[in-house]
Amino acid sequence: MLTPEQEGERRRNLLLTLVMIGLLMTPAWFSPTWLRVPWMVAGLVFGLPAAWVSWRHTPWLPTPSEDLPRIVRLLDVRPGQRFCDLGAGEGRMVLHVAAVTGADATGIELSPFHWLVGRLRLLLQGNERTHLVLGDFHRADLSGYDALYLWGTSAIVATPDFLALVHRLRPGARLVCHHHPIPGLEPDVVDVDGRRPIRVYVMPPSPVVTDPLHPEEDG
Repeated sequence: MLTPEQEGERRRNLLLTLVMIGLLMTPAWFSPTWLRVPWMVAGLVFGLPAAWVSWRHTPWLPTPSEDLPRIVRLLDVRPGQRFCDLGAGEGRMVLHVAAVTGADATGIELSPFHWLVGRLRLLLQGNERTHLVLGDFHRADLSGYDALYLWGTSAIVATPDFLALVHRLRPGARLVCHHHPIPGLEPDVVDVDGRRPIRVYVMPPSPVVTDPLHPEEDG
C-alpha cells in the first residue's frame, strides 16, 4: 500500500508521461494523411505501454549529465566487472559506464519504446560490452552484477518487490540509488555534491539507523 505522498508522486509521474506523449503526437495533426495515420498508430502502440510503465513504476527521467561523473565514481566498477542499469531508458548510462570504466554494461528497460530507441542507439554507438534487455528488472536475475544503478522514485523503492530484489543481490555488490532513499536500509555512502543526493548501498544492506537528509522517513 502506497502512502499518500507516494500515490501523489505516482499521479504526477503519469501526468508527466501523458504530457510527453501528447507533445510527441502533436506534429501528427499537422501532417498529411499518409503520415498522420502511421504516426498516430505508432504513438498509441508505444505511448500506451509507456503510460502503463509510468503508472506502475516511473516515467522516463534521464539522469542529469552533470551527475554522470558522480555516479561512475560511486559505482566503483572496473574492467571485467559487470554493471546493470535498472530502468535503462534509451541506454545512455549503459554506454557511458562501459566507455568510461571498461566494464560489461547491461540495461534493463520495461518500456518497449525506450528499449527500441536504446537498441538502435547501442547498434550505432555500442560494442560487445553493451547490452539492453526488454523486461522487468524485478524479475531478472541480478545476482551476477558487481554494481547497479537506479533512479529511485518513492513508488519504486518502497515496494516489497524492490526490497526483495535488493536482498537477492550478491554480497559486496554496490547499489547506487539516485534521488530517494530505500526505506529501512542504511546507506553506506550519501553523496550530496549535486542537486540531489545519491546513496550507495553495499550488499548485504544494513538496517537503517538514521538518514540525515530524510529523518522523517526513518523508522
